Order: sequence, then structure tokens, then C-alpha cells
Amino acid sequence: MRFALLGPLVFVRDAGKQVAVGGARLRALLAALLLRANEPVSLDALADAVWDGAPPPGAPTTLRGHVLRLRRTLEPDAGTRITVRDPGYLIKIASSELDVLEFQALRHNCGAAIRNQAWPDAARTASEALALWRGTPLVDVRSEGLRDAWIPRLEQERIQVLEWLIEANLQMQRHDQLVPELRALVGEHPLRERFHAQLMLALAGTGRRAEALAAYHDARQVLVGQLGIEPGPELRDLQERILAGDA
Repeated sequence: MRFALLGPLVFVRDAGKQVAVGGARLRALLAALLLRANEPVSLDALADAVWDGAPPPGAPTTLRGHVLRLRRTLEPDAGTRITVRDPGYLIKIASSELDVLEFQALRHNCGAAIRNQAWPDAARTASEALALWRGTPLVDVRSEGLRDAWIPRLEQERIQVLEWLIEANLQMQRHDQLVPELRALVGEHPLRERFHAQLMLALAGTGRRAEALAAYHDARQVLVGQLGIEPGPELRDLQERILAGDA
């Protein structure tokens, strides 16, 4: 049995058959429970998710009916995983049964590998974590409140893992293969200084010092033009090192 939220909501039975969770409100209810897996979620929070911030009168009673329908949809594999737990309901899920939990566990392991400078382990765990993403999280869950609360948080975690993957590959001298990817990332996230710094490192690592310095000036132009700030210490230090010919 497996659930997935890093893309369209997916429920796969133990036998490997994917089951559609029908109805926008049932999908919002399931997503709200899964995002707080193994924690009690209050009736108010669930109602806000199901009715997108505008629950009707008598919402707690109606919500119990939705929970019953959801349990039936998930039977026989996962229906009993949803239990009453004050102040609302809880779904019990193992890390290996939900892509969000698996991603967060891999992200934790990757961060530890980065701190220990275990670059091959960092690259492996980062790649495994990023492979779990199938698109925008909660893309078919019609709950603006859930999406606003969770998508930016999950996206920031994804970008952090991507930065770690690039850092590990830079440390393993894979500069050439990183340049095209980093150019694309700088275009996609122009205000994220770390990607600019990594692009400078990748270019300098291939002996393209002039292009690395041009990448610094491009970053400065964006930061000054859009935010009115100068590049941070990391970018300035890189520029000075490249100018000084630091290999």
C-alpha cells in the first residue's frame, strides 16, 4: 500500500492496483490527513480543508460522513488506518507508505551526509528524494488553503535537496555536466544566490574564469535591479577568489 502527494494524489493498494479517490472533498480530506500523518488533525482543520475555508453549518456531522466514505474507499488495505483521535482524526502511515514522509526522511539523511562531507552518499540520497516528485504537489486537490500552506514549504525543501545534490556533484568534480543545469536553474530562480554561486563554481572548475565572472555580474544585475541589494558574502568572496586565480 502506498500514498503519494508529490504530484497528483495517488493511492495504490497492496496488490499494486491504483485506486481513484473520487470527489474533490474526499481528496481534500485524505490529503489533509496525510499531510499530518500520525498526528491528530482537528475537526476544524479538516473542515477548513474539505470546504476550503468556508465550512457549512453542521460541518462536523457532515465531515463524519465523509470520513466514513473515505474509509470505505480505502478498504480493505487502509480503511482502518483512519481512527478517531481527539480533537479529530488521525491516519497511521509508515514512512515507506507515503512519498512526503519518504522524501523528508531522505532529505534528513542527505543533510547529514552533506555535513559529514560524504559526497557520494549525499548525491545518492538527494537523487532518490528528488525522484519521488512527479509534479506540483496536491495538483488535483481542490483546497486552496492546503495548497497555500504546504506547496511553498515542500517546494523549498525540494530546492534545498537540489542544492545539496549540486554541491555533492561539485565536490566530486562533475563541473561540466552541471553547467547547463545550473544555467537553467538560475533562469528559473534568479533571486536564489546559491544557484548563482554554484554556477560560478562549475564554470571556474572547468577553467572558464571569464564566464564565471560574467555569471557574477549577471547575478549582481538581477539582485540590484529586482531587490535593490548587492550580492551576499558568498558571491562576493567567489568573485574575489576567481579574480585572484584561486584554482
